[in-house]
Amino acid sequence: MLPLVVLLSVPSDTLAQGLFGITTILIVALLKPFTWRSTPLRFLMLATAGMVVMRYWMWRLFETLPSWETPLSLTAAGMLFAVETYAIALFFLNAFLLADPLKRGLPEQVPSERLPTVDILVPSYNEPVDLLAVTLAAARNIRYPPHLLRVVLCDDGGTDQKCASSDPEVARAAQERRRVLQALCERLGVSYLTRERNVSAKAGNLNAALERTGGEFVAVFDADHIPSSDFLARTVGFLVKDPRLFLVQTPHFFINRDPIQRNLGLPASCPAENEMFYALIQRGLDRWDGAFFCGSAALLRRTALEEVGGFSGKTITEDAETALDIHARGWNSLYVDRALIAGLQPETFSSFIRQRGRWAVGMMQILRLKNPIFRPGLSLAQRLCYYNSISYWFFPLVRLVFLLSPLLYLFFGLQIFVATFEEALVYTLTYLVVSFLVQNALFARVRWPLISEIYEIAQTPYLLRATLGALLRPKGFRFEVTAKDETVADSFLSPIYRPLLALFLLMAAGVAAAGLRWFLLPDDRQVVLLVGGWALFNFLITGLSLRAVVEQRQRRVAPRVDLNVKALLVPGEGETSLEVEVVDASTYGARLRLADAARPGLRLTTGQAVAFKPEIALLPQVSRMIRCELRSLQHEGPDLFLGLRFLPDQDPAARETVACLVFSDSRIWDRMRRRSFSGRGLLSGLGFVAWRAATTIPRTAYDLVRLSRTVPEEETGKDESPAPHILAFGGELAAPVLPVPDMGRKARGGRKRLAEGLSGPDLEPAGESPAAGWTGG
Repeated sequence: MLPLVVLLSVPSDTLAQGLFGITTILIVALLKPFTWRSTPLRFLMLATAGMVVMRYWMWRLFETLPSWETPLSLTAAGMLFAVETYAIALFFLNAFLLADPLKRGLPEQVPSERLPTVDILVPSYNEPVDLLAVTLAAARNIRYPPHLLRVVLCDDGGTDQKCASSDPEVARAAQERRRVLQALCERLGVSYLTRERNVSAKAGNLNAALERTGGEFVAVFDADHIPSSDFLARTVGFLVKDPRLFLVQTPHFFINRDPIQRNLGLPASCPAENEMFYALIQRGLDRWDGAFFCGSAALLRRTALEEVGGFSGKTITEDAETALDIHARGWNSLYVDRALIAGLQPETFSSFIRQRGRWAVGMMQILRLKNPIFRPGLSLAQRLCYYNSISYWFFPLVRLVFLLSPLLYLFFGLQIFVATFEEALVYTLTYLVVSFLVQNALFARVRWPLISEIYEIAQTPYLLRATLGALLRPKGFRFEVTAKDETVADSFLSPIYRPLLALFLLMAAGVAAAGLRWFLLPDDRQVVLLVGGWALFNFLITGLSLRAVVEQRQRRVAPRVDLNVKALLVPGEGETSLEVEVVDASTYGARLRLADAARPGLRLTTGQAVAFKPEIALLPQVSRMIRCELRSLQHEGPDLFLGLRFLPDQDPAARETVACLVFSDSRIWDRMRRRSFSGRGLLSGLGFVAWRAATTIPRTAYDLVRLSRTVPEEETGKDESPAPHILAFGGELAAPVLPVPDMGRKARGGRKRLAEGLSGPDLEPAGESPAAGWTGG
């Protein structure tokens, strides 16, 4: 390394640097198609790119900073160089993490006599009952011996403190919530648990549940994270095999588009924003035993939690903080890259910003209060893993400097670079092209070019204050629950649009200033060409990001899930049942295919009441008849396709059947997730963003004027009725098919019973599983 650093720091003329740049660009471009086919070639590509990046950084350090005689220019150039250094450090950190990411398979088979007891904790605060019903029904039907499994709703919205509130409305709402949720849990066959006071937010809620349960392992699902039936089959075996393993984390997969995706109109083939982390970075962290708890969709070992005093609550990101504390005690973690839950993204831009602001604040708190760099007990690799995850949240400051730096020259004439036009071209262009090529090579399947920039700029004006505030004063921030019951009934302007609009107008002023300098100062045209091009790029990206504040109407249609499930259709009372196939379904309806529909005596008309019973192979006990209204008939060759809407006035136990039909099979989510991993080349991706920005900015300007005049004061995009993607159909819930099991809890202080807050008595065990061995398949 030392000879290489010396070699890279040697000054060279422009021609030599240009030849070096062309050569390295060609090498990286030729290696790019083989990034994920050959580990040695991936190493070679990263090493070549690393030489270019280091060469650029040393040129910037030794040759491009202004002299001390111009303190204002030196200050401006120093800020830009500092954030470039940060970006380059992240480049090497990401190269370290993604050089050889792990890919886990299935765990080993566990004999039935060695299966541990498992508590499934579903923390809740203010989520709609319909959402909780679907999540709890799915959790209750996870495939696992019933006597070893307990599902617990941890309700923080019906605590004694809230029920006894001095505000009559708050007390009435809390009491009603407790009553409704206790009845829901009793009918679904799960346990209801609350506590005396709302202390330490989600961490305190989970810790209160830990004190009253005794399962060897603890699974955590957010209220809007609906688990598949094979969640434990794909996770328990790892913890059983390795007694020092404290965590098996799985991805957060979402069935709805986030507000930036929806408002910008990004195509369905564009991967979700979180997939860069869950599809690649977490696997890279796993290589170095640095995969951390993400708050949900995870299985944890109780003894490891007890060793650190339960879920950590010193920061508002209890998940990463808990993992850091347990990692520092020498425990190991593991990541399984298989979508085993279906969750919900925030529906509005303001809720999205609140969620990301909480994450940013929490990570800054961890940096200040529990800095992983100096934390005893962590390996060097683990320190780098945690620092990489924390340092990402400095992006608001970094983005703002990159956006404002060209304006310092265009507005005030400050020198931010000291270099000739040719030098800036050969060094900077080489660095940028190689960086884009490497980023596209590593993330092409999970992140299109420049999409990260769009997301980060859209968040920058809002997260900047939170990030700096938490960095300077890490204490005193409150945990805010992300809204789970929002819908966008009509297009409207986000109430927080002004900061992002102000940033866009500033970028527009920069482009105008570049035009003025071009005409008024002909001698500066070479510099204006470079800096003005930078300002134009910022203008286009910020203009596209601005579209995020124009909330697009969310059609009140539950997302359809492609299925291939056999079913029996009953056309009418007393009629012979027909074999059909469920080709897709949602929580509102289904589409069936009737093969060879030309049958004598078969009469089907729209508006007719029919019923069908799906054969849910993974969960045959929940296969029940679902009554529907026939909404459409469509012939395709010899086949007939029937569009059905589920009727509300039927046996409410059908809700559980619908929930399991749509959500129980993780293969559905895996297919949907992999289908979105559509790579896009560098030139194609840059062209897509440029065209989308050029065509979007005029529409956004028109919508800003139109909606700012028409949106009433009370318009927030909320709808009092339940959101479509969490509602199966109305009506009361029926009694559960399965009883509540007695797991034989083994608490430290002896056998403990769930006291206040537990709905219904403990029942007898449902019996041993008849299988001799239980496979994680």
